[in-house]
Amino acid sequence: MKIKTIRDMEELETIRPYWEGWQCHPNSDFEHFKLVCKLRPEILCPYVIVIEENSQPRLLLAGRLEQTSFSPAIGYFRPVRIPAKVLVIIYQGLLGEKSVESAEALVQYLWSLVVAGEADAVVFHNLPDHSPLLSALLRCGPRWWCEKKFAWSMHWTMNLPEGHGSALQNFGSKHRNVIRKKQRKLESGFPNNLSWRWITKCNDVSDLCKRLEAVAAGTYQRGLAVGFSDNEEKCLRYEFFSNRGQLRVQELVIKNKVEAYWAGTVYGDTYYVDETGFNPNLSPYSPGTVGLIRMAETLAREGVKIFDFGFGDAVYKSRYGNQYCREATVRLFAPTTKGFALRSSIGFIGWLNNLGRKLLKQMKMLDRLKKQWRRQITPHSKDEE
Repeated sequence: MKIKTIRDMEELETIRPYWEGWQCHPNSDFEHFKLVCKLRPEILCPYVIVIEENSQPRLLLAGRLEQTSFSPAIGYFRPVRIPAKVLVIIYQGLLGEKSVESAEALVQYLWSLVVAGEADAVVFHNLPDHSPLLSALLRCGPRWWCEKKFAWSMHWTMNLPEGHGSALQNFGSKHRNVIRKKQRKLESGFPNNLSWRWITKCNDVSDLCKRLEAVAAGTYQRGLAVGFSDNEEKCLRYEFFSNRGQLRVQELVIKNKVEAYWAGTVYGDTYYVDETGFNPNLSPYSPGTVGLIRMAETLAREGVKIFDFGFGDAVYKSRYGNQYCREATVRLFAPTTKGFALRSSIGFIGWLNNLGRKLLKQMKMLDRLKKQWRRQITPHSKDEE
């Protein structure tokens, strides 16, 4: 067994056939990976580790070497920002013939890289609890320099009905009645002024992004600097998936204006949510719920089998999802002064964050404070005041 590292685009082409034969997620799609590496200024180079046997690739780990920063959070507050050179292992970046032995070899190799000064840290984004990499990090990661206690998040998916079955059949009768009531309320609230637009291929991605931006600018996600943003990278990525017939966008149009959207990608038999948002003034009409059910049924008619809600915990995901796995982001730090500073600050701030969440949960104040904070940072809320 031989391990090598690929750091430039030209050499990536030598493993393209293997990569494309193993890829199973839009995030780790070969062409999409190359596009992201070209677009983001913080990316210094691709960093792909390949395990070979008899001169043939058997396993690869896709990553990017980035000049970025760590900004651990206490709730929504980020007290420090520490610049660092980081090897980022992308989500679903482990491709090929996975085994316990190969995963342990990768962890040992990555440790040798940070010891040699290649990076201040390695970040493994959202490793599933069944990942051989996660098991290898627990067994082989150096005791203090590798995180061993994880902040788990639930990754929810929903199985879609076959053919023309209704997505509502996934729920009990009481829940179905609630959803139908929400559908009727939205339709009756805007009679003759409401329509749904379903987009599978877009000839003018720039115009699409402008429409979505008009909605996203008024959401609480914008206040957190997350969610959809109309920029060059987003437009080019949407154009990339649109040209391949994989883009799926649903827009809610009221009085000729887009007021809500769901956007994502179909890859294989799964729809992966990228972003969603709606005008907060429409909250009483539950446009998110109504749009979700409508979109799920449209995707099912296309033959899509799984609706993937994407990263992060949210009440609606656990309410409508029927399967989940646990995921955790894990960091491996270099045994240097910078690595020590990163490990210490992230550990301490993470401890404070967990302690605060625990206390707020015990006081039954966590959800209420979240809602209040989101109202404060929602641009529409500020405008109304």
